[in-house]
Order: sequence, then C-alpha cells, then structure tokens
Amino acid sequence: MKFVYPDIDCVFDTEIEKINTIVIENPDLLCSLITDIQNQLSGIDGKAVLSTEEKILPFGKNLELLDRFIPFDLNNKALITGITADLEKKAISDERYSQSNTLLGEIDRFLTEIAFDCPCDIEFTKINVGSIIKAAGVSVCDDYDNLGEKIIDYFELVNEFIGRKTFITVNLRSYLNDKDARLFMSTVTSHGFDVIMIESFEHTKLDEEKRLIIDADLCLIG
Repeated sequence: MKFVYPDIDCVFDTEIEKINTIVIENPDLLCSLITDIQNQLSGIDGKAVLSTEEKILPFGKNLELLDRFIPFDLNNKALITGITADLEKKAISDERYSQSNTLLGEIDRFLTEIAFDCPCDIEFTKINVGSIIKAAGVSVCDDYDNLGEKIIDYFELVNEFIGRKTFITVNLRSYLNDKDARLFMSTVTSHGFDVIMIESFEHTKLDEEKRLIIDADLCLIG
C-alpha cells in the first residue's frame, strides 16, 4: 500500500522492509493530517490518498486509524461481526450442516416444550445458526501483558476476519519502551502488515524504522 498526503512531499510505501515512521513536530500539520484521515473514514472527502497498484482505495474499507491505546479494545463491533460471520459460515458448511440442523431441532423442541403451558400460541421465529452464535456472546480473549503483542494480534484478526487494511498509529511509541517497539516493528515487517506510525516528537531511532521528521518550520529531515 502507498499513502500520500499533499502537504508532505513523500510517498509512504508499506511494502518496504522497514516501518515508515513520520515524526510531525508542527502541531497544525499533525492536526490537519489526522483530521483529514478521520474525515475520510467518516465518508467526507479529503486530501490524503491510499493506493495499491495505482488504484485509489476508499479509507472506510481499507484503513484504520489507531489513536487510543489505553484501553485498547480488541472487541470492536466490526471485528466481532467478522468473526461471527466466519463461525456461521463454518457451522453451515457441508462438514457441519447435519450437526447444526440437529442442534437447531433440539433447541426448537426444548423451547416448544417449556412454552406448552402458556395461555397462548408461541412461535420461535429466529432459531438459526446466526442467532445462536450471536446469543453466545462472541468475544476475543483480551488478557495481555504486552501492548505491542496485543496490537499485533489485532492486526492479524482484522486482516483475517474483515480484510487486509493499512493501519496508521498515532503516538504509539509513547506507550512502548524501545525493546517492545523494536519487537513490534520487526513482527510487523515479518508478517507483512501494512503499518505507518505517526509520532508528535522524536523517540530513539530504531534499525527497524524508516523515519521522516517534519520539524516545527515544516522542513523535512530524512
């Protein structure tokens, strides 16, 4: 994936062997860039462009902006919806179809029996695999000691259950020590995730990153 913002004279390619980090020391530029990204995620036109193989991609389906890490919740609606749909697909596959129908029949009989003495006729119109899976309360285990590992797992889950995306993090380095940041970056590159890290000030430069600094006077320092 390639990311371009007209006010920054650089093309950020996520398919290189390092992580693109953009240190923006000018508050106005930082604010305008993040606002532009967020607006496009909300369906409003903007200046930033995400593309692959010369094809421009809409932000809504192809990009995520991560700017809150405490807490960092794995169980957002889009991801749970994707996981639920995957489970439902497996449940109605040829391998599980008979088992699923048997289970649905047993549930229908059980509910019919407990409703027998009610002073009215009761129907159960939403007994299907999807409703059962949703009623089970699907969630991803959220027990992590390391924030970097948690975010890496989130990248993998999104790509698996929603679709491949470019992830833009904002000030993530403020939450990771250098050792964890190095492990995070090396894991991102080894897994081929599309990630761009935006920071508002400099941290220790790591071998795993390709850094561009935009200082308070809007000068670019490579």
